[in-house]
Amino acid sequence: MTPERRNRMVGLMSRLIPHPDPPWPAVLRLLRAEPLRPLARLMYGAPPDRVVVADRILLDRPNQPIRLRIYRPRDLEPGRPLMINFHGGGFVLGNLTQTDWLCGQLADRARLTVVSCSYRLAPEHPAPAAVDDTWTAARYVTERAAEFEADPERIGVMGNSAGGTLAALLALRARDEPLAVPLWRQVLLYPATDLTLSSASIAELPDAPLATRRVLDWYGRQYLPRGRPDSLEGTDPRISPMHAADHAGLPPALLIAAGQDPLRDDAVRYGAVLTAAGVPNRVIVYPDAVHGFLSMRRMAEATLALTEIVAELSQ
Repeated sequence: MTPERRNRMVGLMSRLIPHPDPPWPAVLRLLRAEPLRPLARLMYGAPPDRVVVADRILLDRPNQPIRLRIYRPRDLEPGRPLMINFHGGGFVLGNLTQTDWLCGQLADRARLTVVSCSYRLAPEHPAPAAVDDTWTAARYVTERAAEFEADPERIGVMGNSAGGTLAALLALRARDEPLAVPLWRQVLLYPATDLTLSSASIAELPDAPLATRRVLDWYGRQYLPRGRPDSLEGTDPRISPMHAADHAGLPPALLIAAGQDPLRDDAVRYGAVLTAAGVPNRVIVYPDAVHGFLSMRRMAEATLALTEIVAELSQ
């Protein structure tokens, strides 16, 4: 199947996902629910058998606790790196299961521990609730580096889409308000770094598969609701990494983008900002890939990108 036909099919399937405004609670529950294991493995793939997966509740709140899912190879030696991961979903949808394949493969191939963290979702919990939860999770994990048998000098953050945004924001906050240990790397997978939606690729690709302009606007209305006294603007550096006053002193970054993604230029622009601030980084764009492709293990680009992430974390 050609990339064009594949992307067209992905786009047609994505249009079946309802986006009522305001969202219906029943629809949100359905779209956020983690599928049963057989269906999840069919949709997203499964961690390798060599990787042990364990769930933990960090903060038990009604409706939206902070949950951790820990991926660790059975024979992993102590003193290996640890990556803290955040899932995507536009700050509205998403769950831990959708990154099972990525986290499990990364743990296995890079010989490290991955701790994947959930966070509160909008519209029930608009910005900056998700940002605050990532900080709570990062403090918990970094304070327990010894418990995870991780190298305290090699703890990084990663995330895809909204999760990539949260990872970038976490790196910025950790520079100014240190965690128990300094962050070592940041891996940002097709992040939204400018929530004003000002990147040229958004205007260029308004009908792209999975992330049309209409869908991006829908996510924005939930995460940044208008008319509330505590509402944040897209230019606020607490939610848009691009708008931070200073990007110096951040950990080295790997940014991965999809060529057929409206958020493509958010990654490219953020890489340029990091370069200007003296932060080592690499930006890789897969020209035929669509937004979210690292949750689609059968796409050739997913395997290629995984190889790049492993190489980055093996340095």
